[in-house]
Amino acid sequence: MDQNNAHQHLASRLWSLLRNHPWLTMILAVAAQTWFTLGNRALWFSDEVRYANAYQNLVERGKWLVLSLNGQPYPDKPPVYFWFLWLIDTLTPADMPAVFFLGAALSGLFFVVSAHVLARTLGFDRSVCLAGALMLLANFFLVGLFHYSRMDLLFAGLIILSHACLFRAVSGPRQGAWPLAAFALAGLATLTKGPIGFILPLLTLTLYLLWRCEVRRLFTRAMGLGLLAMLAMLVAWVGGVMLAEGPSFLMDTVLGKHVLQRATHTFHHREPFTYYFIALPLAWLPWTLFAVAAPARRLFSLEAWGEAWGGRREAGPTVFLWIMVLSTFVFLSSLSGKVLIYILPMFPPLALLTAQAMTRLDVARSARFWTWVAGLWLVLGAGLLVAGDLLPFPVPVRGLGLSACLLLVGGVGLFLLRRRGSKTCLLWSVLAVTLWLYPVGLMVAPSLDDAMSPKRQAQMIGEHVDQGYAPLAYKVYSGIFTYYAGHDIEETGDFDELAALIGQRDRVILVIRDRHWDEWPERPAGLRVIDRQNIAGMTYLLAVGD
Repeated sequence: MDQNNAHQHLASRLWSLLRNHPWLTMILAVAAQTWFTLGNRALWFSDEVRYANAYQNLVERGKWLVLSLNGQPYPDKPPVYFWFLWLIDTLTPADMPAVFFLGAALSGLFFVVSAHVLARTLGFDRSVCLAGALMLLANFFLVGLFHYSRMDLLFAGLIILSHACLFRAVSGPRQGAWPLAAFALAGLATLTKGPIGFILPLLTLTLYLLWRCEVRRLFTRAMGLGLLAMLAMLVAWVGGVMLAEGPSFLMDTVLGKHVLQRATHTFHHREPFTYYFIALPLAWLPWTLFAVAAPARRLFSLEAWGEAWGGRREAGPTVFLWIMVLSTFVFLSSLSGKVLIYILPMFPPLALLTAQAMTRLDVARSARFWTWVAGLWLVLGAGLLVAGDLLPFPVPVRGLGLSACLLLVGGVGLFLLRRRGSKTCLLWSVLAVTLWLYPVGLMVAPSLDDAMSPKRQAQMIGEHVDQGYAPLAYKVYSGIFTYYAGHDIEETGDFDELAALIGQRDRVILVIRDRHWDEWPERPAGLRVIDRQNIAGMTYLLAVGD
């Protein structure tokens, strides 16, 4: 018993220390989870290598407003994330490609900090704020993104901060400058990835004010000025696009193909309405398991809904968070294109709602929840230990056994600590996830380079180009070989055009998928395959023609 009390006292002191220094806690935690992976692997298929080429063209060719990929305009993404990478490149000693991994880590820190700012703005006490941050830092899906270079963490963080400013604007008698800050952040989010950046905060605010019967607060001078500021930001970028590429490019390509078509009739990532009903619970593990311990019966009772309706004019932070989650979920589900990464703005409100409910659990329910979480860790660890060698990777993978053992250790630790309260278990969860990341980041991920990165074949293409070969590609994901090849590659999706291009050149090196090679009806006789590589489940061939 004395030993138990000593452990409880130590956990309580550590919790108080972290609670009183949240900024240092978040910085040290994200640093501990990321510092060892800054540049220890190649850039992977498909977004990392494409974004690397886009950033390369921003720096070397001055493509600051309309990005360029493989020598062609790349209107899929606005430029703010790439400006962020330029700041990192300029202000730190990091070089490419380490710049991209540092950008991912800093984006992860920004996301967690944004969640903490939201929590404090909504008035949660420091313990709930810390619990929410620790839940984010112990989510497998999220911490994995700290190691993958893309703009979604920055994008989601800006959306979360915009929500926080909008809540602050309508939580008092005077809105002040909060709407201006909210819409400026929403504008930055839009210029990071697209119009979801301002749609989600505005949708949440509108529904929240409708619920409180205060929709008139949308139509104030402060809100109008904020909206005008955001529109000015977007118009400035639109003007730059028109100057750089022309009005037709803006209307047909940027707005038509990459905004409207993706929302209503996407040409890729088309999924059914039910997609996020499966994807969100899986991505939110292990915290999805809180549903088995929470007293959810009252949540669905008529009495609870009656109380909520009767007190809607006094609705506060908890209702705001629920509206954030539900409105985002329904909106994303209504889009034609659905991607798992889009759910990130739901993570902070889910973490805060769960952390708040966790403080109200009795000992039995708390122990039951942490038993389920421990069981998940143990199942994952045992499954990886038993079946790790059976996973269908085309390359030898190092570190799976050690990763599995650490999952088992984490599960055993949670099981032993399950009755010592959520604070102790949360602290252990973050520590266990952090330790688990080390073999994954130092051994597993680098050993997957030849299965996940086009680097090896791209460098072969670059060597042939330096020797006078013309680079060609048939039906590849545009730009995936360009960064590591060091040269733009002429791409086509038509066999006749490809044959004509080959006929016009003395020597060519062609990258093509194996199934397209096999189905090529009149393949030039002089082409010969010199290499094949399985990249992200697809086999690519390199063929040369002298």
